[in-house]
Order: sequence, then C-alpha cells, then structure tokens
Amino acid sequence: MVATVTAIGGLLGLIVSLVFLALQTRAVSQQVLFSNNLAGTRVLDPTIAGLREVHLKMLEYPGMRSHFYEGAPVPTSDPDRERVTTFAEMMAGVLGEGLQALERIPESDNDEWVSYCRFVLDKSPAVLALVEAHPDWWPHLSALR
Repeated sequence: MVATVTAIGGLLGLIVSLVFLALQTRAVSQQVLFSNNLAGTRVLDPTIAGLREVHLKMLEYPGMRSHFYEGAPVPTSDPDRERVTTFAEMMAGVLGEGLQALERIPESDNDEWVSYCRFVLDKSPAVLALVEAHPDWWPHLSALR
C-alpha cells in the first residue's frame, strides 16, 4: 500500500513537473519570438540613417533626386555625371546593406524594404546600370533583378 501511494505521489509530481516545464518552454518561445520581432524592426535603423544621409546630401544639388526617383537618365557631362554616379554608388550601398541586414533576421518583415529597393532599381537608370555592371558588388540588390 505504501509503495502504491509513493508511486502515485511520484507520478503526480512528474506530471506537475512536465506541465510546469511545458509552461516554461512556451514562455521562452514567446520571448524568443518577441526578441526576433524587435530585432527585425531595429535591423533597418542604421540603413535608414544612411539613406537619410544620402537624401540630405542630394539636397545640396537641385535636380539630383530625379535621377533616383523619376527615371532621369545619367547625365553625359561632368561634373554632373560624376555626381550622379557617386550618389548611385551610395544609394546601391545603402539598399544592399538593408537587404543584407534583413536576410540575417528571417523573422523580420522585409516586404516594404524589398519593394523600395525594386522601386529605386526601376526608377534610377544610374543605380540599375551600376548593379548590372557589378552584380558581385551588390549581390542582394542584383538578386532583385
């Protein structure tokens, strides 16, 4: 009789331990999911800061934005050609960094950034020409073509 009571007590203790372990596992799983979501939202912060710098620099040269958002072709004369090409390299670098950062956090929602990158590739002959000429320099961006 004592052995049966002891066995039942041990079994109940095991069941309680398993339930407690399951609850802990669920809590840890939720914490990991939350942490990954937070990392996913924060992963683009440096990239957005870099993009802001490119845009602020563009403000110093009126008409520069049209080469990246309105389909204006690369100018044929210097120094405008040099300037647009340099901005295109900067823009491709920022876009590629963002794509690479998002790739590291699989749980991040990257649809908006990918859409933005495709938009720039579609609207900027300068960025597109650089990416097509040097796909190994910006592999993440090149993969979108």
